[in-house]
Amino acid sequence: MKYKKLSLITLGCPKNLVDSETILALLGEENYILTDSHKEADIIIVNTCGFIKAAEKESIEIIKKLCNGKRKGQKIVVYGCLVNRYGKESPSIKGVDMLVEGGNPALLVDVIKDANKKFVSAGCPEVETYPRIISTYPYAYIKISDGCDNFCSYCLIPKIRGRLRSRSIKDIVREAKDIENMGIREIILVAQDTGNYGRDIAGKCLLDKLLLELSQLNFFWLRIMYMHPAHLTERVLEVMAEKHNICKYLDIPLQHIHPDILKKMNRPLIDYNTLVDRIRKTVPDIKLRTTFIVGFPGEKETHFKILTDFIREKEFDRLGVFRYSKEEGTPAFNLEDPVDEETKEEREKIVMEIQRRISRKKLKKMVGKKLDVLVEGKDGDYFTGRTEFDAPEIDGTVYIKTKKILKPGDICKVQIISADDYDLYGKDY
Repeated sequence: MKYKKLSLITLGCPKNLVDSETILALLGEENYILTDSHKEADIIIVNTCGFIKAAEKESIEIIKKLCNGKRKGQKIVVYGCLVNRYGKESPSIKGVDMLVEGGNPALLVDVIKDANKKFVSAGCPEVETYPRIISTYPYAYIKISDGCDNFCSYCLIPKIRGRLRSRSIKDIVREAKDIENMGIREIILVAQDTGNYGRDIAGKCLLDKLLLELSQLNFFWLRIMYMHPAHLTERVLEVMAEKHNICKYLDIPLQHIHPDILKKMNRPLIDYNTLVDRIRKTVPDIKLRTTFIVGFPGEKETHFKILTDFIREKEFDRLGVFRYSKEEGTPAFNLEDPVDEETKEEREKIVMEIQRRISRKKLKKMVGKKLDVLVEGKDGDYFTGRTEFDAPEIDGTVYIKTKKILKPGDICKVQIISADDYDLYGKDY
């Protein structure tokens, strides 16, 4: 076949990134030449996010910009969640040659050869193991399942990605071994809900068994993301506490704390105070990340105060906050008593200021400690990296002052000498 140059743009979450890495590997096997230059590319694929309006807007703006600069003979393929959300009714943009639903990278590779197709549905395929080009060295994501069975009232994921579909432990371990052979130091388990992994296969959570298998491999760190609070089992916590290479870190989005709002969100009405205390008791020194949504319909000042009181009391190590986004197609779309945008913005600022102070206080307590840091790069006079308590892209950075020459993937022993609101500074020892 004639060699063609291909460029791919990835938007959205790490799960999209895993799909993109698969697409690149599969197209590479088909003799496509990968390039970072959109101008030189014969085919441009945009792996989109369509989860909320802001993500949808970003995807559309990038696609329009590419189409405006499109040269003769160039093909632009829109792939992923934006297409899953709207199907054939996806926003019409002059210059787009093909719309392909996400979830099946192998299907995209097949249909991209057929320029006559305008729209391709992917359905809800099983999550299979494909070759990947890892783009995030020295760490890599592993997607353990796709889809979601939680049906939160504000969320489109079950509509966009379908119901829960878990991979087998055997397939995940096989992929992890391949990644291990590449010299990757950290693997990060991702899914729409890692805590629900395996329930469609065995009728119960299999995450504890998966962790036991993966912990036997030679990764320096193993990290868990996106844990639904209702699905965190005591056994998973025990495994985290037992295995030295499982990061003492948990990302557990709570979204709100008040029962009135949780009920409207179709979130679990459980005792989050007890949950947080139980996690910290079972896994000493664990660092917790969570997210909250502010401005959900019906959120009064009293609801918001209870939320902020909870945040102050529990002092999460990492915290993100989102303004509620009204998304057509969700049950929450038609809820009454909306919160105005100005109030949402103000509440977001209040929560982030509370968290800034908490984070600064907690990081100051790290001064003097000696920590392992995974080196990722260099910034001016400092080498940069992360501790086991920081996930890539969303958490803090450790800035390392040293006369040594460090490279990505090195594990550096660092003594922390100072801290600011979100980052640490240290020297090697």
